[in-house]
Amino acid sequence: MLPFSLKRDGIALRAFEPTDVHALFAYLNDPDLEGRRYLPDGFPDLAPLSARHVEGILERWQKESESWTLAAVDTSSGALLGHVRADWEWDLHCPSACVVIAPPQQRRGIGSAVLAVALAFLFEETPAHVVSGWMSSWNEPAIAFAQRNGFSEAGRRPRGGVHAGAFYSEVAFDLLRAEWLMRKETHHVA
Repeated sequence: MLPFSLKRDGIALRAFEPTDVHALFAYLNDPDLEGRRYLPDGFPDLAPLSARHVEGILERWQKESESWTLAAVDTSSGALLGHVRADWEWDLHCPSACVVIAPPQQRRGIGSAVLAVALAFLFEETPAHVVSGWMSSWNEPAIAFAQRNGFSEAGRRPRGGVHAGAFYSEVAFDLLRAEWLMRKETHHVA
């Protein structure tokens, strides 16, 4: 877990606090996030979560050693907007990342701002040379989000699961440090 928060453009990434549990419970149980909440293993992704589940998720996130999951908050109001996760699994040079934004906050540029803060940390403060992510092929908004934010498709795993009665592919995306630097210069990203 990071011992400090990351801030930029009205967005802060910080450790989850006990007072976040109610807002986290609300957005994780929004039906629009079903199948794309990116929860730790052992927690249901398709069923409503109980208060005990959410408390367990927060506990797990706080104990992680090869990853971090941070609350994304609005710096002016302190409102919880979603969360971002970075996971190193076996190699500090190749972390994966995911962003989950509460449905009422989506389609307002918040996810891109949260991702930008996380990518700046990963590429400027760690040895990461690539950041990857994956999503289900049925999750077209997530695929468009990844592409809008400079990620390129890196491969597919067919029959990654079943959704709505049909097989779907798991789609991998990645962004190289050199691509991020070029994009940063072109888009004047801080």
